[in-house]
Amino acid sequence: MAGTFLFHIPKTGKVTHHPEARALVSHWESLCTPDCCTLIERGILECGRLGAKSWIVDLTQNPGVPSQAAYDWMAGPGLDLCREHGVKAVINVHGDSHVTKMGAKRWSKNAMAGGMASYDCKSLGDALTLAADIAAGRAA
Repeated sequence: MAGTFLFHIPKTGKVTHHPEARALVSHWESLCTPDCCTLIERGILECGRLGAKSWIVDLTQNPGVPSQAAYDWMAGPGLDLCREHGVKAVINVHGDSHVTKMGAKRWSKNAMAGGMASYDCKSLGDALTLAADIAAGRAA
């Protein structure tokens, strides 16, 4: 489940590639750094280069909350970049308690604009399984 290391931005996070699931995983140290959007943009470009269909966002280390400007970039140009590079889903890994509070057993799906989907998962293992299903066209 470790994946292949792609890059690391100090004090922000690292990104790994999981070819069996056709996914990239961002392991966040902090969403509160000026490099937050740089990591996301670079990761999305890697998704396109590697044919990854899902971007998995590991939030289990409680990396904080991004600035409003970073959030606005993610919700606008960041999503546009995802669509341009073939990313079909963003999968957030929150941990058991968060997803269970939403009433889900393993993951829940949220609507996104432009034909993309957003999911919330309990574990990285569940997220990788879901990513493989998305890549194979089996996800709901």
